[in-house]
Amino acid sequence: MRHFAVLAFLAPALLAAGAKPAGAVDPRPQLPKILWRQPGTMTLQDWVCGPGGCEREPAPPFRFLRLDLQGSAPKVSVRDARGRTWSVKLGAEVIPEVFAPRFLMALGYFAEPAYYVPSGTIMGVPRLPAKIRHVLHEDGSFTKARFELRDEKYFVFLPNQKWAWNANPFLGTPQLAGLKIVMMLLSNWDAKDARNGAESNNAAFRWADSGHPAEAYAVFDWGAALGRWGGFLGRSQSDCVAFAAQTPDFVQGLRNGVIQWGFSGKHASDVKSDITPADVRWLLPYLKRITPDSLRAGLAASGATPRQAGCWASSIEDRTGQLEAVAEEGAQGRFASSRAVKTGSAE
Repeated sequence: MRHFAVLAFLAPALLAAGAKPAGAVDPRPQLPKILWRQPGTMTLQDWVCGPGGCEREPAPPFRFLRLDLQGSAPKVSVRDARGRTWSVKLGAEVIPEVFAPRFLMALGYFAEPAYYVPSGTIMGVPRLPAKIRHVLHEDGSFTKARFELRDEKYFVFLPNQKWAWNANPFLGTPQLAGLKIVMMLLSNWDAKDARNGAESNNAAFRWADSGHPAEAYAVFDWGAALGRWGGFLGRSQSDCVAFAAQTPDFVQGLRNGVIQWGFSGKHASDVKSDITPADVRWLLPYLKRITPDSLRAGLAASGATPRQAGCWASSIEDRTGQLEAVAEEGAQGRFASSRAVKTGSAE
């Protein structure tokens, strides 16, 4: 499978044109907007290496560039031995941040290349504030880090292209419903979007890997996943025990043809509303191609211990089984889906 694969997956499958006032002239080219395309076959190596492939793994030594204390997890920008720039996240969010791109890649959704680095040293680290000293030591040494690639020619983060779950070019499509299902499947309760301003976890990237530039829409922050969904006092992240405990409450049945979910979190009403068995049936062929061995390989490559990998993988399999059951229940004819299949794809 071609590496940097998730970027190569994203041929323009979904288009949306923005309306403009009469007589207005926009000097910028209007790029096609894409959310998903047919994924290729994932090998175990793809699950280990992720969207960027093994050849793009971070190369030590690492040199400090700047510190970013925004958000709940501290981040450091570094340059590696090959001159590439990386955003390094340290702390509890590392495993879900590295695993989610592999999972999204397998389903055809956009994800940035991310790697797990078990330990290392960042040279030239200045005096550090207290917020980060517990994960990055004064000598620059660290353990358990997520390295996310920056400054690639293939994609550029578009800071002004934030989007909301209830306002985007893909409303009413099974592809958007599928992404919402993935949010709940991985228990990513931190669904902040354009309504949250600079804290939005939904954005677009300028993607040009195929020679046909497009705006690739994505959820780019998955640090809150693989734990317990819920409110401020009840939620957690990267917690396989809590993730497993909530698995029986993942799918709660059907009501008037719409699936009921146990999920709760930020903008939960938008994430879990109006999803039908037809949407699940669209997603299932891609989910069912993901094997237990693939899940365990991806989780291990993300820093999970064998016990954690088994715990998470078993729960993801269980949740996928619940999706199969509710899709079958909807297919029995007791409920009719009102969602028309709209993909805008030429496939």
